[in-house]
Amino acid sequence: MILSYQGLFNKKRTRVKATITTQHSASSYGRPVIVLEDGGALDLMSWVGCNYQVEMATKKERVALQRIGLL
Repeated sequence: MILSYQGLFNKKRTRVKATITTQHSASSYGRPVIVLEDGGALDLMSWVGCNYQVEMATKKERVALQRIGLL
């Protein structure tokens, strides 16, 4: 999927590739997490603070995002 975020000091949006998975160390009890292309998991504080938005996602990814409350 493609996400975009707005940096703290930069008003321009930046696009990044990401996946949603349960196969990451940040996932607990099968709860899906968003993993950025650098391998780091995206936490809720970063999602809100950097104003992340979903730009493109498959239907399956959208369902998973809904399950974790991001859509």
